[in-house]
Amino acid sequence: MINILVPLIIVFLLQLIFYSWWWIILVPLVLGFLEKDSALKASAGTGLGVFLLWFGMAIYQWKSGGEIIVTRIAEVMGAGSGFVLALATGLVGFLVALIAGYAGFSLRKVLIKEYQIS
Repeated sequence: MINILVPLIIVFLLQLIFYSWWWIILVPLVLGFLEKDSALKASAGTGLGVFLLWFGMAIYQWKSGGEIIVTRIAEVMGAGSGFVLALATGLVGFLVALIAGYAGFSLRKVLIKEYQIS
């Protein structure tokens, strides 16, 4: 649970302060690098945290005054409804954070193995 909440809170705060989407790459990369146990914890935890954040933000923006634009964008993209569009937004964030978390974990494995004294 902590592997999901930490990236969710950190990315949320950084997106509020700096308002940039690429925090979903940098934060999972760093958290994946710091994870020592398994690649699953490093990647799935950060992926789920970012999914919940982006899906929740998309639903919030859709329901708090963005119904017209979200519905029109969903129709143009062939998504059908705003909920499907919000789900797609969350899935994009999930995939990007999943890959970044795994890359951070793999980077740690490579660097630690390279500098170990035999």
